[in-house]
Amino acid sequence: MTTPTLTPFHQKIFTHAKSAKASMQERFSKFLFLKFHIPHFEFPNKIPPFPLNPLTPHRSSVAFTLVELLAVITIIGILAGLTLGAAGAVRRHGATSTAKAEVAALQAACDRYFADNSTYPIGTASPTTVTAPAGATNLFTNLLGSATLTAAPTSKRYFEPKPAMVSGSHFIDPWGYAYGYNSDGTNAPLIWSTAGQTTASGTNKWITSWPKM
Repeated sequence: MTTPTLTPFHQKIFTHAKSAKASMQERFSKFLFLKFHIPHFEFPNKIPPFPLNPLTPHRSSVAFTLVELLAVITIIGILAGLTLGAAGAVRRHGATSTAKAEVAALQAACDRYFADNSTYPIGTASPTTVTAPAGATNLFTNLLGSATLTAAPTSKRYFEPKPAMVSGSHFIDPWGYAYGYNSDGTNAPLIWSTAGQTTASGTNKWITSWPKM
């Protein structure tokens, strides 16, 4: 009589667990097919380990926490603020340099006009005004030799402005305001830009043809 070989106890447990898993997978696959029309489903062979402490929240290693997202947003905001501030400073510096060059060019044009006519163009704008000054039309027509930029000159042209520097019958600064001009025809003219300033506290930022005290 042959004695049957008994399967080890741990193998019985493993076989039972494997059979239970297959049965559970079959039932779950049928449920998914009937409910969601998903044809097949397989349980993962490996389940991500959970922390031993049940109070410890489990999260994927590739996810970001709210604190991390807020930190990134804050850094981006700071960098954007620095970039915009630097860009604004560059624009202001560029406008100031342009205005200085244009004031010097207008003064040189007035000197050329005086050399030919023994007088400067007459202008009565007050160099002490706080608001944006009105550029003298007389300055424009005398230096340009015409009433508009596109009109043919009727006299010698002493100044060739860029189109962006002209508005109507005035020379304008980079801030869009007319250049101020004052001269009695005999004394050297005063030419200035308020650099966009419209209050008395900003007069120290004016760009002028005369030295600042």
